[in-house]
Amino acid sequence: MSIKIVFFDLDGTLVDNTTGKVPASTIQSIQTLHEKGIHVVVATGRSYFFAKSVGEQLGVNNFINCSGAYITLDGTEIYKDPISTGDWDRLVQISSLSGDHLSCFGIEETFSNGLAAEVALPILKHIDCQVIPSKFPDNEVEYMGMCLFLDRGKIEDYAQVSDDLQFYHWGSEIPNAYNIERKGNNKARAVEQVLQHYQITPDEAMAFGDGGNDIEMLQMVKIGVAMGNARDSLKEKADFVTRTVDDDGIEYALQAFHIL
Repeated sequence: MSIKIVFFDLDGTLVDNTTGKVPASTIQSIQTLHEKGIHVVVATGRSYFFAKSVGEQLGVNNFINCSGAYITLDGTEIYKDPISTGDWDRLVQISSLSGDHLSCFGIEETFSNGLAAEVALPILKHIDCQVIPSKFPDNEVEYMGMCLFLDRGKIEDYAQVSDDLQFYHWGSEIPNAYNIERKGNNKARAVEQVLQHYQITPDEAMAFGDGGNDIEMLQMVKIGVAMGNARDSLKEKADFVTRTVDDDGIEYALQAFHIL
């Protein structure tokens, strides 16, 4: 089996959510993939601003960010689909009135309104962001995605803003949290764009993930691997379930398929 490219989710896959760190075995595995000439792509709902710090640690310069709204390969931007200024402005207004926490992901920066911080802080502790207590910057920042933590507001208030937006619920563990992106963007579509760019077929691709937004990505490639700490809904769709992220899960799966 000839695998030419491997896609990795970030949180709970490359990064241990408990420690906020990449396991040593994962760092070594990524280095070995590089040595073998296999492309490595980080595919995450996180912003480029956040993901690139992990990429620097791993020697990775290929990113799918904000669940497909922003793609860079070999350090070059090949796709972006920001939230419109009008939609962004209405979402910010609703969050300000409701006291909800809203983080907005630009390409090189992340801004937060600082509201309901006690709700969001435990989740956002690994994000290096600027907190703007009263308002977001007035300059022309393109926002690829948003992260919403409800306090007093209702998701229905945000969903009615525009038919061009899609909302991803984080799941039962964090019931009040949602990602907001432009409709039509997802990891699977982004994977397809990356494969076309490198002229690689899905049968030559592998992907790792742990969340609900990874299902389509894992089904898109030849080998879809769910982490041992993944949701059951993802494990059911995966070709292989590996160990947990902190139990050398990435190394274990790559060895199981004789890629390392």
